[in-house]
Amino acid sequence: METVGKSFTRVDARGKVTGEAKYTNDLMPKDALWAKVVRSTIANGVVKSIDISEALQVPGVVRIVTCFDVPDIQFPTAGHPWSVEAAHQDVPDRKLLNTRVRQWGDEIAAIVAKDNVAAERAARLIRVEYEEYEPIVTIEEALAEGATPLHPDIRKDNIFVHTSFKTSPDFDYDKAKERAIEEYGEENLIEVSDTYRTPRIAHCHIEVCTSWAYVDTNGKVTVVASTQIPHIMRRVIAQALGWPVGKVRVIKPYIGGGFGNKQDVLDEPLNAYLSIVCGGRCVCLELSREECVSQTRTRHACKGVLRGLATKDGKLLAREGDIYTNKGAYASHGHAITAGMTTNFKDIMHDAYGCRSDGYSVYTSSAVAGAMRAYGVPQAAFLADCLTDDLCAKGGFDPLQFRMDNCVPPGFVASNGITYYSYSLKECMKRGAEFIHWEEKRREYAHQEGPVRRGVGMSIFMYKVGVYPISLETSSARMILNQDGSIQVELSATEIGQGADTVFSQMASETTGITMDKVYIISTQDTDVAPFDTGAYASRQSFVTGKAVKKCALELRARILDYASYMLGRPAEELMIWQNQICEKIHTGTAAASDRACTVTASSPTGAGTVTDAAPTGT
Repeated sequence: METVGKSFTRVDARGKVTGEAKYTNDLMPKDALWAKVVRSTIANGVVKSIDISEALQVPGVVRIVTCFDVPDIQFPTAGHPWSVEAAHQDVPDRKLLNTRVRQWGDEIAAIVAKDNVAAERAARLIRVEYEEYEPIVTIEEALAEGATPLHPDIRKDNIFVHTSFKTSPDFDYDKAKERAIEEYGEENLIEVSDTYRTPRIAHCHIEVCTSWAYVDTNGKVTVVASTQIPHIMRRVIAQALGWPVGKVRVIKPYIGGGFGNKQDVLDEPLNAYLSIVCGGRCVCLELSREECVSQTRTRHACKGVLRGLATKDGKLLAREGDIYTNKGAYASHGHAITAGMTTNFKDIMHDAYGCRSDGYSVYTSSAVAGAMRAYGVPQAAFLADCLTDDLCAKGGFDPLQFRMDNCVPPGFVASNGITYYSYSLKECMKRGAEFIHWEEKRREYAHQEGPVRRGVGMSIFMYKVGVYPISLETSSARMILNQDGSIQVELSATEIGQGADTVFSQMASETTGITMDKVYIISTQDTDVAPFDTGAYASRQSFVTGKAVKKCALELRARILDYASYMLGRPAEELMIWQNQICEKIHTGTAAASDRACTVTASSPTGAGTVTDAAPTGT
C-alpha cells in the first residue's frame, strides 16, 4: 500500500501543538452572555418554591429561569442511534430543569448575565424551599425495602432494568455443582464465592464541557459545542425543546477530549433554551471542573456477587454472577453498559457446564453514570479476572495456563449473535508472557517474605466495535475534487484526539491514488452541511466510517477515470490514478505513466459525491 500502514504527521498536529487550533470557547463572540446553572443543595426531594427576587437585583443579570418555567418535556440524553421502535429507544427521564431533585447538584434554575461574575453572584442569592427525602446513595440503599422510587413515572422501584444471560436456557449453577460432585467428587473441586466492587470514575478530559448558542434570523437555534455526537445532539436538543430537528443546528469545532462523557448530551439543550428566552442572543454555558466531575457523567460503579467452580486439575466448570451497577440519578445510556458487563463476564471464559450472568441497573441519588472508555468492559474484566485469580490462588494454578485452558475459543458466537471471526486471544497471552518474562518472574517471586513483595499479574478481555445488532451502524462521507486536483473530505465522524482525521485522510489517499499532501479533511462538523454520522464512540469510526470513506473514494476515482477515458481515448479499465497522475495499468500493484498522462484536476463535471454506508459491525 502507498499510504495505509505508513507513518504520517497527524493532519491536526501543527494546529494543536502551536495553539492555533480553535476550540469551542475560542470561537465564542465577545459580546456573548454567560449562563450559570443553579443546583440543588439536597440529594433527594422536591422543589416547592424558588425566590429569585434578590438575584434579579444583581447588576448585569439579564434573565433567570427556574424549573417551573421550562417546557414540561422529558427527553433522553444518550449518544445512541435513534430507533423508530419505542422498545429500543433511550428512556426520556430528564427535563431542562427539574422540580423533582434526584441528586445533589441537580439543575433547578439558570441565570443569564452579562458576565460570569454577575451570574455567580446572582446564583448565591437564589432561595429554594424543598420537601426533602432521605438520600439513596448506594445500591443497597436503593434496593432496600421501602426505598423511595426516584422515577415512579418510569419504574415502580429503583431497578431500572434487570436482564439475565445464560450459556444455555436450562443452566443452573447449583445443579451444575451437584453434577460436578457426582462426576468428580467433592474432594476434587474448588469453589470461590465472593463480592467484588469497582469505583465510580470521572473522565477528566482537558477541555471542560462547554457550549454557546444563538438564534439566527430565520429562527433556527445554533449550538456550538464540545461534543462527540453532533448529529445525535441535534436530535436530542430538538426533542428537549419540542422543535423540528431542522430548526436546530449543531457545530463541533476541535474538541479537547471526551472519553465517552461527551457521548452524552449534557447542558446543551438548556443552553439552546436560554438563548431562545433571551431573544436569540448568544449565551455561553461552561461548566467548572468541579461540575464536570460531579454533574456530568461517570464510569459506573459496580458490585459483582460471584461464584466459580473448577476441578483441582484446572478445568473451569461453572460460574454465575449478579452484577449491580450504580446508574445514578438518570438513565443516560440506559442498561446498555450493564448488559455489556454481564455478557462480557459470561463470554470471556469457557465454562464446561455453563454460566449465568444477571445485570441490574439501579437508580440512586448520586452522580449519573454513562459512557466511558470501553463501555463496561473494564468492570467486566475486573470482575471476571478477580474470580479467575481467586480460583487460581485456591487451586495453586498458574493464572496464565488456567486462562489458556479455559478462555473463550475461536469461532465463539456471543449472546448478541456476533461470531468471533477474528481471534488472537491466546497468541496475545503468549506474546505478553514472553515480553514480561512471566515464567521467570513467577519463579523468582514465589517464596517472598516481609511487608514489601513483588508480583506479576495478567488480565484478559474482549471488545466489539459499534452497537450492532442493537442498532444499524450508519455513516456517510463526502469528497469534492478541487480545481488543482486536491480533494476535500467531509465527514460527521468526530476527531476527538484519537487520530481519526489522519486515518480517514490515509484511507481517502490510498483509495483514490491522490497523495496525502493533497487530501484536506474538514475537522469541524456542522449538522447543516456535514453528511450524517452518529459520532465517535464504541471504537466504530475506522471500521464503520472508514467503509463510507472507501466507498465514496471509489466512486470519486471511478468518475475521474471515466472522464480520463473520454479524454485519452482509452478504456477506463486500463487506467489508474497513481501519485496524482492518470496512469496506464501494467499489472496489479504497479503502474506506468501513460503516453498522454494527465494531472488530476476538477475539469470533469463530476467532481463531487456523497456516499452513505450502512453496515453491521463485526469484532
